[in-house]
Amino acid sequence: MNPYKLTAASLLASFSAFGVARADTVPVGTLVYRFTYSVTQDISSRDSTNPVEGIAHAVGTAPNGAWSNPSGGDAELVPKAGTGESSYSGALIERGTMTVNVMRKQPDGALDVMISEQGENIRRAPAAECVVYGNTHVMCDRNKTVYTEEYTLLRFLAANFVQLDYGKHWQIVEDVNNKHVTADYTIRNSNNGAVQIGEKRTIAETGSGRLTTDIEAKIGYDLTRAIPTSVDEYAQQYTDAGIKGSQRSVYQTTLQLVSDTMGKT
Repeated sequence: MNPYKLTAASLLASFSAFGVARADTVPVGTLVYRFTYSVTQDISSRDSTNPVEGIAHAVGTAPNGAWSNPSGGDAELVPKAGTGESSYSGALIERGTMTVNVMRKQPDGALDVMISEQGENIRRAPAAECVVYGNTHVMCDRNKTVYTEEYTLLRFLAANFVQLDYGKHWQIVEDVNNKHVTADYTIRNSNNGAVQIGEKRTIAETGSGRLTTDIEAKIGYDLTRAIPTSVDEYAQQYTDAGIKGSQRSVYQTTLQLVSDTMGKT
């Protein structure tokens, strides 16, 4: 499960329902990032809320192929109680590059972009059109594939993402479509316009499943160019369906800027 369809599309996938305005045809600039992405999932499910009837099995021994009952008499078939529980686990690892063509800067600091991903293995997607905002909201074309790791980058791309008016700390708190989002950002150090920003983000989704996502990220950011230069994100997502089962997913994403033509075209 993608934590950004609950979260980061900026965890607010409902915004995609409004559609995206067409961008200009000539990019303002292009950003290329090298990325690594991994996800591990552990799923526990239960088919029934009550103990299930087990499969009958023979009790006794079978010397020479003939069953005998140690207590005397014929061998007996005894139901073996079952729980109805099943467990699954899986993992995915990918690396490659992302290309962001910045098509237009909006007056409020939002950006219209085209983003594409070129993974080394299976995660490859053609360009998708998105609009990104300073409050980390992201709207993307619903008919295109936008991967989780692309959303990780997109939500930090708007020119006014860093809220310097609030000093070295700012917060985003929202309730949208049964999702409560709390995100704290702290500027930890600065060096000639290059800053390190810490993010702690929690998304709690009400309703069936009780979906919770906790995210911690370290963002390298260039204030002079208003772009992220690196991202190191760790996200844990937990779904609790009570007696029916649970799911835990861990996502890790790293991004490093390797090419930048912003302002050079």
